[in-house]
Amino acid sequence: MKEKEGFVDCPEQQMIVYVEKEDGQYGPMQTGSYITKNYIEDYFLKRNNLISKLKEQVDREEISPVKLFMVLEDLTVSELSARTRIPFRKVKKHLLPGPFKTIPNTLLEHYAAVFNITVEQLLDVDAGYEQKNDEDASK
Repeated sequence: MKEKEGFVDCPEQQMIVYVEKEDGQYGPMQTGSYITKNYIEDYFLKRNNLISKLKEQVDREEISPVKLFMVLEDLTVSELSARTRIPFRKVKKHLLPGPFKTIPNTLLEHYAAVFNITVEQLLDVDAGYEQKNDEDASK
C-alpha cells in the first residue's frame, strides 16, 4: 500500500501500518483505523438493538438472564458449561426462565463470575447490564 492510500483520518483509534514511501522504501506510518472510522457506529447500533430484543425476551419470560448474558458475551452452551463447571444439560436447562428461578445461589455465583458481574446484576437484568457497561467503559 502506498503512503497516500494508508492515511485514514480517525483520531479516536490510531495504529501503525507499514507503507511504501515516496522514495520506494517501506516504513511505518501512524494512521487511524479504517474499521473504526467507517463501521463502529453501525456495530454499536446493531449491538444496542440486540440488547433491546434480548431484554424484551427476558421481560416476556421467553429466555433467562443467563441466556441474555451468554449471547452478549458470545459464548456457546459448551463454553459456558466448561467455564462455570456446571454440567451441559443443566446449563441448557438454565437458559429457560422457569428453571432459572430455581437455581441455587452457588450456581448463580458461578454464572456471575463468568459474566464478570454480581449475582444481583444477574438477577436484575436492566440494572445489571447498565452497571456492567459503565464499569467496562471506565476501564
